[in-house]
Amino acid sequence: MSDNQISVEITENKQTGEKLPNFLTIAELVMATKISRQTITRKLKLGEIPYVKVGSRILIPTSYLFGLEKTAWSSMKEKVG
Repeated sequence: MSDNQISVEITENKQTGEKLPNFLTIAELVMATKISRQTITRKLKLGEIPYVKVGSRILIPTSYLFGLEKTAWSSMKEKVG
């Protein structure tokens, strides 16, 4: 690989087998979570959602989405158990 090429790993959703990029745009996160763009933007500004900025693009690690899912399952187990 030359110096000007970027390696992009693909993350696989273990439940669905769907392959996802390591980073999501705000629009992709909105679609995946059904959380409003305004709420996501506010949480980005407050530092509650990790991101990297590449030029004018904001990219959110896919691991954040999986973390939300894990948190949801954990809180459900606490309420039931």
